[in-house]
Amino acid sequence: MTISFDQLRQLWPMPSAPRPITIIGAGGIVRGAHLPAYRKWGLPVAGIFDRDSPRAKAVAEEFGIPAVHTSLDDALSAGSPGVLDIALPPQALAEVLPRLPENCTALIQKPLGVDFADAKTLVAAMAARKVIAAVNFQLRFTPSMLAITDAIAKDMFGPIVEFEVRVACRTPWEEWPFLRELDAVEISVHSIHYLDWIRSVLGQPQKVYAKSLRHPDHPELADARSSIVLDYGDRVRCCLSLNHTHKWGPDREEASLRIEGTKAAAIVGLGYLVNYPEEVPESLEMIETGGIWREVALAGARTPDSFAAVMANLQRFVAGEDETLHTSVADSLETMRLVDACLRSNASGEAISVQET
Repeated sequence: MTISFDQLRQLWPMPSAPRPITIIGAGGIVRGAHLPAYRKWGLPVAGIFDRDSPRAKAVAEEFGIPAVHTSLDDALSAGSPGVLDIALPPQALAEVLPRLPENCTALIQKPLGVDFADAKTLVAAMAARKVIAAVNFQLRFTPSMLAITDAIAKDMFGPIVEFEVRVACRTPWEEWPFLRELDAVEISVHSIHYLDWIRSVLGQPQKVYAKSLRHPDHPELADARSSIVLDYGDRVRCCLSLNHTHKWGPDREEASLRIEGTKAAAIVGLGYLVNYPEEVPESLEMIETGGIWREVALAGARTPDSFAAVMANLQRFVAGEDETLHTSVADSLETMRLVDACLRSNASGEAISVQET
């Protein structure tokens, strides 16, 4: 039977009764992704707060946000009946998450804290306050990833045997000054997305080997390149090669994700990483045994659509419209466990058992 690639799920349904969103933070990710997504998909934004009040006011004016809160406490109080969108760097979460109002709903920017120990503390603090929270691992909700996840659920691939991520592009790390304060950058901030999605599909690996390196062009960063091998025993080969320091022209940049099963395969072109910020279109190609490679038309893009989708899953879960909160803080804690194993491997130079983290 021919696989119907074009009928795979690519979009997440929006909540039938969207709840108002209050955003904590007015940085580039909010202006460039969160707010365009919410505007496109009809998710109302009621207010915004940032310590840089002029920046918050400018963003509010640009996107027609009715309220600019003058303090964090005011924003948390005003936003608790709806959804709090906590769009802050990881080192800022410890100040905010333990202060969330009881029984509120929150979407938290990844990573969930600066490391696994911090993440455990934050999750415990939110559990004590009965907060329903998810982490913004929006890669799971891009049209291409939703399609592949749907194909896996329908056993179109058969047993997965190969999973590979390759990135060789120029990432403008200088646009995010907070990265200079981190002890680990590439795995904790970028590859965490791939690790989260791989874990959601294949489960937690047995061991990991990871090596991250600095680059002379970014002496202020802890690292800018990584090689990662996830050990799933003898059932699947899984590796990631990430180089964010390519400077030899956009025509030689590469960014792709390849997954192969015994019955089908797919290649995702991660175009949003190539020639940034101009970017190139994302792409999805799929093939079945005995067939030919076919390009699958995508119903949207990672930015902005996946940012609306991860918020929609949270709101639909709270309303009883979705059975599963896919990036819950409990699930995200397991991603942080995997990240921690990668970082310990990098520090030790040895393969590390994930479950011992």
